[in-house]
Amino acid sequence: MYLPLFPKPFDGQISSEEFLSTSKELVKILDYFGKIFMTMKYDMQANIGILTEKFNENQHRYYTLQKLISVDKNSSNTTVSDALLWLGRSLHMVQTYFEYIVSDYESNKFIEDQTANFTMAYKNTLEPYQGYTAQQLFSLLMRTPPSRSQIIKGLANGYDIDQAIIMRSIAKFSRRLKENICILKTLYNEHSL
Repeated sequence: MYLPLFPKPFDGQISSEEFLSTSKELVKILDYFGKIFMTMKYDMQANIGILTEKFNENQHRYYTLQKLISVDKNSSNTTVSDALLWLGRSLHMVQTYFEYIVSDYESNKFIEDQTANFTMAYKNTLEPYQGYTAQQLFSLLMRTPPSRSQIIKGLANGYDIDQAIIMRSIAKFSRRLKENICILKTLYNEHSL
């Protein structure tokens, strides 16, 4: 089983290279979730591409996400900041969903229908920032969400792995991603994003 770990923050900073690399790996994992994350996956890939392109212009200068978005600070072009903002929001939804599935497991709730968890994660993260069309698309995609078993089997790469091991891995992934999201939120506030 492989869930990539987001970088361990250092002095309130996040490594651009590690963050972008891990985000790319996570996008691949979203395939296990079926159509529910289809549009989000494409948005994430586009935002990762924008951030990676800017990072590759000067990897030494933009070694942290904080340095990376400082490019937009004195510019009317906020492409890089917007890409990080939307990537962070999407990652927050994934993290929140994983937090819910771990919480259910710890409460001995083995609910196959994940509609409620996906919907709560969406409402608490992305919905406030998306327009009517995106909200309607999410509602449409929610008609056929993957089951809990499908997600667990996907995360286990089809192998028969003890659920406790999978849940520990998801919990560790979720905690580390949450650390990164908290720093991103602070960064957004500092830069009025």
